[in-house]
Amino acid sequence: MIESRVADIAEWHRLFDAVCLERGHIDNSDLAAAYCNLTRKKADGAYESALRSLNNWRRGAHVPNRRNARILTLLLGLQDGDPVLAHWTRLYEEAHRRKRNTDPEEGESEDTAGAAPSVSAPAAPRRSRPWRIATAAVLALLVAGGAVIGWGDGEQAALDASGPKPEPGPVVIDMTDQRIYWRELSEVTVGESVVVHAKRGRCGQQPPSWEETFAQLPALTTGVWSDGGVGFRVSRACGGATPARAVVFTATRPGEDRFTLYEDPITIRVAQ
Repeated sequence: MIESRVADIAEWHRLFDAVCLERGHIDNSDLAAAYCNLTRKKADGAYESALRSLNNWRRGAHVPNRRNARILTLLLGLQDGDPVLAHWTRLYEEAHRRKRNTDPEEGESEDTAGAAPSVSAPAAPRRSRPWRIATAAVLALLVAGGAVIGWGDGEQAALDASGPKPEPGPVVIDMTDQRIYWRELSEVTVGESVVVHAKRGRCGQQPPSWEETFAQLPALTTGVWSDGGVGFRVSRACGGATPARAVVFTATRPGEDRFTLYEDPITIRVAQ
């Protein structure tokens, strides 16, 4: 359930995406239709405009105005008193302050029925996230600081300035046949273990072996990796659930590691 991992999501559009997936919205087609029904937008181009807006909001290209943000909570069934809604509100306010002028607060917004019709592509997959653009610029700094970074879902590359990667740890968490989530932020103490991500293969096919998965993982300064077994991820690219191997982190020393894994940013903070 998303309630158990909501505190680990640090950006509003990522929380929006996670709630959508939890509610079964792999893409935005049904959500756009529901938006038009709720707002009673029936003019030509209304659906395409709503779909374009949802795609932009979900991938973080824009931030909805307050009215549309409230409509989204109604569409997704977020109720007052729900801990997800409290975190949603906090992250939205932070995003809104950063992009105050993205959407107009009054008058016609980008998803109004009067907007010019256009054909929208499906929501962009994770590989197009804006943080990738900065990778080349910060690469030298990351290497100098002993950090690691990886590219690609199938061709993971790791840079490690501190020496060879430690051997994998023993199996401590078994995610066999369970849904596995990407964990953007992990705050743990020495000795604790947590699932941070999962490696999938081609859609519907078994993921790589643990040996192959481990060989592509970055070396860390704060802990070791271990195999979490084969569960499943919900992938928009695959149109639903697909087998994936859980990647488990066990903390061994205090510190912080920042890296990307399967094109997603991850931060691990370890306290004594």
